Amino acid sequence: MSIKVLVLFGVMLSVCVVCLEAAPQAEKYEAYEYKYEVKDPEKQLFFDKNEAGDTAGKCLQMCYRQVTGRYSVWLPDGRLMTIKYIVDKEGGFQPEVDFQDNANPLSG
Repeated sequence: MSIKVLVLFGVMLSVCVVCLEAAPQAEKYEAYEYKYEVKDPEKQLFFDKNEAGDTAGKCLQMCYRQVTGRYSVWLPDGRLMTIKYIVDKEGGFQPEVDFQDNANPLSG
């Protein structure tokens, strides 16, 4: 009887070790940053954006502790609209909108 128990215990231990080795490893997330700018004087177009993410590792709902960014659009009425934002798990998307009158982002 004790040999059967030892064999059963050995099989169960082997299965546990195989299961642990086969478990998916936590993915590593890297910090990121990107930006772009579009200027088209002929069509009087301007917009730009930059964003950066601070990583927190693997999670179910949101994989970054905080994402910050800014984007701007030159509006048809001549104002430059700029939105600065923070995105985090606690507050979600938190924008700050600013308008600059008589802006000409194409001149700089």
